Amino acid sequence: MSGRSIDKLAGRLLNKRQKIQTETLWYKGLRELMSDSVTLVPAWRRNDPKIAGDAKNFWLKLRVLSPAAVEQRVRELCAAAYVGDELVGVSTMELGQSPLLRCRVGFFRCLADPVYHHRRLASRLTKYSRALLEQWSKENPSEKVLAMVAILESPNFDRLAKRPMWHADVDYWLIGYTPNGHQIRLTWFEHARLE
Repeated sequence: MSGRSIDKLAGRLLNKRQKIQTETLWYKGLRELMSDSVTLVPAWRRNDPKIAGDAKNFWLKLRVLSPAAVEQRVRELCAAAYVGDELVGVSTMELGQSPLLRCRVGFFRCLADPVYHHRRLASRLTKYSRALLEQWSKENPSEKVLAMVAILESPNFDRLAKRPMWHADVDYWLIGYTPNGHQIRLTWFEHARLE
């Protein structure tokens, strides 16, 4: 075997070794990325100063709310998502009367850090927040909160938006559109009874 052939073979072996090392690091990174280190924490009616402070900083960091809006929204905290000590997602719930439905509902909002979109934070926060509000509603029947309503603003829902009813552990029904064309989705609580 000539010196050139040996050099070519050595080069191919080195490239294969580097490729294997690169793939190993990529898979290791993917495994860490997909590991479930997200912790969902209840915040509904708890007035927890740590969650409130983290949520304020989160909203301001992502520049999605004005400082005045942050102060209002922090009073509506429902749930928080953490990775370690870092807040990576938050949901809020505003209780109000729905003239369309003729009952009180929780108006749901959710924000997830775009860096963590692969963790399905919005979906997880939605399910978790719904469960929190439904349990609270059951325990506080005088509040007469019968459902949760969400307005879908994210383009991530475009594919699902074509379905008038989603079944994701519970049913989410399309009940209308905002003037801006965003879908309004409703999920009734199991104990809900109309008057």
